[in-house]
Amino acid sequence: MKKIGIGLVIILLVAAGAVYTIAYQPASEIASPSIDNMKGFHSTPLYVLNTTLPSAPDKLMVYISKRPEVERGEVSLLAKRLGLTGNVSEVSDEFILTDGQYHFEVNKKSGRVAYTDASRWMIGNDKDKPSNLPSDDEAIDIARKFLIDKGLMPDDAVLCGVSHPRIVAINKTGDVIGVGFEDVKVSFAREVNGLPVVGAGSKIDVEVGGGGDVISVYKVWREYVPYKEFSIITPEEAFEKLKKVGIFTGIKDVETASIDKVYLGYYTKSASEEQTYLQPVYVFEGEAKGDNETRKFVQYIPAAPELGMELPGVKG
Repeated sequence: MKKIGIGLVIILLVAAGAVYTIAYQPASEIASPSIDNMKGFHSTPLYVLNTTLPSAPDKLMVYISKRPEVERGEVSLLAKRLGLTGNVSEVSDEFILTDGQYHFEVNKKSGRVAYTDASRWMIGNDKDKPSNLPSDDEAIDIARKFLIDKGLMPDDAVLCGVSHPRIVAINKTGDVIGVGFEDVKVSFAREVNGLPVVGAGSKIDVEVGGGGDVISVYKVWREYVPYKEFSIITPEEAFEKLKKVGIFTGIKDVETASIDKVYLGYYTKSASEEQTYLQPVYVFEGEAKGDNETRKFVQYIPAAPELGMELPGVKG
């Protein structure tokens, strides 16, 4: 991409709200910190509940995460199916293959697969432009077919969204004056025991670029087996707990927090973290205001305190 003259700024705008800041490692891969060492939590704002609290059972099944058996031979076969050439190397907890154009990783702890066309993904180029992209519906079909053909599509994957990661050029007044890169990201999620799985550790993202080419795949899809049922707190108790521990927004002084959605789910840690249990949580989604700015937030409250759990926070 040609250099932009003085006065122009290149920024990353990702429709889903995540910013790609680390090569081959999406922002969601970064471990969620505990409430004890996280700045931005506030327990004093006015909480406004804009929705009804869900009904909940007295107990929920807790699942145990199965550590995958990731072997070099299987990784090599997958690399070939993806069109890569060369030998797979082992670095720490990763199997890695880079052949010049493509970068491919498989994490031994979680089975996470990351595949990237390093010559195009999130890099300004002539192929990945809005005018060259397939429609969202076409991108969904392309993503599904790619995952099935490469043996990467789980039976329980459910389409959960489509977004458009972009690199744009803006002027001093904030107007977009050019698009250096854009693709279509097709995302899949899952349910366990009829509840959504939340957190960074259970998702599939397929990014489709110009001409319908798949230029990035990110998959982490741990296997879980039932452990036993645990008593869970009520939604009302979870809401009171939320008000005590606060929310994480990144806003220095939160004045009001409007809660628009509350539901039960299972929380998964990021692919780089060890996970013993798939734990039930209450998920609170909403919008916080303060310091002359507004930000969305997602906050998790452990539903089975007996298991213990560091409290993850997600900044909107």
